[in-house]
Amino acid sequence: MDEENPRSELNLQGFMNDIRMLDEQLKDKKLVKPNVNVGDGGITNYLLWLCLGELMQLNDFLREENGTNN
Repeated sequence: MDEENPRSELNLQGFMNDIRMLDEQLKDKKLVKPNVNVGDGGITNYLLWLCLGELMQLNDFLREENGTNN
């Protein structure tokens, strides 16, 4: 069964934490590792969507702070 993270937990900090964890694991000499292409389109698109989501949340926050609806 696949587990899904709530959308609120999908953010840049979580992505960076995951990348840091992967980096630490890849340095482990005892771990059998698959080949990972960090520049793969899927990873790049995922990161871009996270950036867009963060920018949209920031934009909404700034609108609320300024009291505007546009």
